[in-house]
Amino acid sequence: MKKSLLLASLALSMPSVLNAEVVRPTGFDAGQVRWQELGNRTDDFESGSLNPAKWQNAPSSLVVGAWTFAQPNAYVQNGRLVIETTQETHTRTFQDSCWDGVAGGPSQATQRELYYKSGAVRTVADGVYGFYEASIKGVEIFPGLSPAFWLYSDGHPFPDRNDPTKQYVDYSEIDIVELQQADWRSPTDFDDQFDMDHNLHARVEENGQIVWKRPKPNPEAQLLHYEAPFDPSLGFHTYAVENRPDRITWYVDGVEVGSKPNKWWHRPMHLIFSQGLRRQLIKYNPACQRADPNPDNIVSQGFPEKARMQVEYVKTWKALPSVWIENPGQYTSTQYRSGDTMEVTVDYHGGHDFYVDSGAFNGVTLNLIERNASGLVRVVKSANDPSTTNDDKKYAGEATLSINLSGVPASNTLPNGHYYALAAAFQSSNGTSIYMQSPVRDITVVNGSSAPIAVSGVTLTPSSLSLNQGVSQTLSANISPYNASNQSVVFFLVMMT
Repeated sequence: MKKSLLLASLALSMPSVLNAEVVRPTGFDAGQVRWQELGNRTDDFESGSLNPAKWQNAPSSLVVGAWTFAQPNAYVQNGRLVIETTQETHTRTFQDSCWDGVAGGPSQATQRELYYKSGAVRTVADGVYGFYEASIKGVEIFPGLSPAFWLYSDGHPFPDRNDPTKQYVDYSEIDIVELQQADWRSPTDFDDQFDMDHNLHARVEENGQIVWKRPKPNPEAQLLHYEAPFDPSLGFHTYAVENRPDRITWYVDGVEVGSKPNKWWHRPMHLIFSQGLRRQLIKYNPACQRADPNPDNIVSQGFPEKARMQVEYVKTWKALPSVWIENPGQYTSTQYRSGDTMEVTVDYHGGHDFYVDSGAFNGVTLNLIERNASGLVRVVKSANDPSTTNDDKKYAGEATLSINLSGVPASNTLPNGHYYALAAAFQSSNGTSIYMQSPVRDITVVNGSSAPIAVSGVTLTPSSLSLNQGVSQTLSANISPYNASNQSVVFFLVMMT
């Protein structure tokens, strides 16, 4: 009875929830994850200038190595953030810990000559978990420059430096995308303009020392290389990352390109756009383990007109606790016999700040409910998956739940205006009950003694093939609806000469 009352309450408030959800990340469908846009890290750059309440131009913490970020090199023009690189020979004071040619020693202030200036802007606000997306166009100059969209922590050392219960993390960085880096996979394999990188960096404590964790020495945990089907310098594309407590997942144009477990990336991080120098404009100094200016190759042609990274917008969202049914049309287009078992795939997202708790539902729960024009009448059958509260599943995922339809009256025996629907739910760690934004309605149940359920279609994987003599190939058949009475498939082999 408690569940029935909660479901009825949701049915009354549902239209306002649906109307509020108008903007969501590229590639995500309505009616699934509920998104809350965060204005302090969202900008469409239509105001004509950088908003100082949102952005810091050329923050001093980024003035390192061969990079000089200058405020004139980042500006808003025609509704876009522009970050340009200019060829300007100049000197800058540099805190050099390798002044004597030995890396890692005490630093001292030195003057060094540099040859380029570029731009960088970061958000005033920071945050940990969320979904970050931007529409970016790369630069025409290649190789030499790398437009970048990333997250990094600032303000270390953090106050939990001496907490013995966990490994101390001094620095967290998530590269949402680094374009056109012209990196190399091997001494003879250089990246072209289609290659892009989505990597993780961290500084952590090990054996009493703060050490760097870089992508290349730890590729499985930190390196993600992607070869795009487009040249990023020719147009705008969306690049995004979702940082969850358990996983970090990258997207290009709304398509997932990779995912890694989240081990060290739990610090508050600023969002940043920058354009750094790369191969041919800098050179690696192995003794000092860093990139240094390259006085042997100072290029001025094409700067700055072909060295302008552009950003149409950046958006940041929080995922709210959400639950939905995957491919709902599969269930509304199928007839289920009383006595059958229906299997339903339920997807869920605990929300970026919460997770699935045991609570009232003991994990993700699926209800077959009877409804009418006024809303819920009763819960007919239920199934739940307690494993969705486990640490490895509680943040997001899917559950396949089975509902036994034994004793469920046929749909045509229900009172006039009544119908069956599927509704999923879970208890959030924030203490509230989370329901689907809209139940999947008009589930058809027929008497077990009714006529067999007819096959409506068969698809083959692969859909076609040709075989040479002596070669075998496995075919699989998918029958629609999945609970059709006749599941047998006969294959015929046609010999072509």
